[in-house]
Amino acid sequence: MRKLNGLIIDGDDSFRSTARTVLEQAGFTVEDASSGHDGLDKAKQQRFTLVCCAYQLPDITGSDFCSKIRAMPGYDFSSVLVFAEEDNGRMLKQALLAGATDIFSKNDLDDLRVYLDRFVEREQRQLSGRVLFIEDSRVLQEIILDLLTDMGLDVDAYTHGEEAWEAFQTSHYDLVITDIMLEGVMSGISLVRKIRRLQDENGDIPIIATSGFDNLSRKIELFHLGVNDYVAKPIIREELRQRVFNHITSYQAMMELRSQQKSLYSLAMLDELTQLFNRHALREFSAKYFSEAIRYKHTLSLAVMDVDHFNKINESEGYSVGNQVLAELGPWLKRFIRDADIVARWSGEEFVFLLANCDKNSAIVLMERLQKRLAQLKPAGIDITVSIGIATMDVETEHNLNSLFELADGARYQAKMAGRNCVKAYEGE
Repeated sequence: MRKLNGLIIDGDDSFRSTARTVLEQAGFTVEDASSGHDGLDKAKQQRFTLVCCAYQLPDITGSDFCSKIRAMPGYDFSSVLVFAEEDNGRMLKQALLAGATDIFSKNDLDDLRVYLDRFVEREQRQLSGRVLFIEDSRVLQEIILDLLTDMGLDVDAYTHGEEAWEAFQTSHYDLVITDIMLEGVMSGISLVRKIRRLQDENGDIPIIATSGFDNLSRKIELFHLGVNDYVAKPIIREELRQRVFNHITSYQAMMELRSQQKSLYSLAMLDELTQLFNRHALREFSAKYFSEAIRYKHTLSLAVMDVDHFNKINESEGYSVGNQVLAELGPWLKRFIRDADIVARWSGEEFVFLLANCDKNSAIVLMERLQKRLAQLKPAGIDITVSIGIATMDVETEHNLNSLFELADGARYQAKMAGRNCVKAYEGE
């Protein structure tokens, strides 16, 4: 975690005390000075993360101070804040041109507190993630490795594109940083092209390209190729640090959103009690079953099953036991069916099966086998039987989910009228 220290320069003792309190509350250790030259001397002796100065100093202007501190080694990328008594547009513009990062009013420090909170969060936040880094210069590789590991990242570093591509295919990464010109057969451009051709989510990983050739046509070519960012050599440490931070946090936020969307989709498609597909999912997925059966002239069977006398189970054993029966029945049905088939909870104790490329006789055999094995299951310790109705769409007929369901449901009614605990198939008019 980076240590945060601040320097306050102001001729007003009262304001220095107030500003010190604000910075200390934000987590800074603070030094102060009453004049611009005194502040510059302290900045030479110690490197400060944040510098705050009044625009009106006893000896020099805030603009002069900003110019002088920016010229000092180590202060190229430090945050330099200027405090002003009045809102003078020309004066503030001069301060910004001289190197000030931002301007704040002495009369309202709430904006400063918000700025400091975000500054501290950005500076102290440790990333968790994994980076694939390809650079054939050992010296530069070590420098960037130190930067990335200091940010809390795990890094796999390679000097050749072939090794990096092999690692990419077997591991998960949050960012790729690659030099464009690499030793070996595979260049950085080839590596980027291979990644972007992937059809899964790995093809969306952020990529930062680095190159010693800093020209506009090369940049445009790389962006067309699919890189997300471009850093010219020699690499500026703080610039790369911020770009890495932005890309990894954005990518991880996107992946988290996708994960949440998948979870919501699963919740919308699954029956909570049985963990089977629900009626909505069956309607959505059935279209593919029917269209493929018609297109390839395959048979398709639909079976409707319900648990016999289920209301009596609820009345005699209680609804919690009834729910337990269904909860144990759902996973068992999912294991029983073939991989090509689908089973869904239709409503209550009713279940629907779509049996792909399955004619009437095969469907009857399958459902009778299910019925016999189910007699041995005893979900929640209860003996259950089921009534099943089957309807089949052969190559000479066309149906949709609703029409085939009606026929199978009619066959199920016949099974109930025949005494339950049996399988009936729709025989046609």
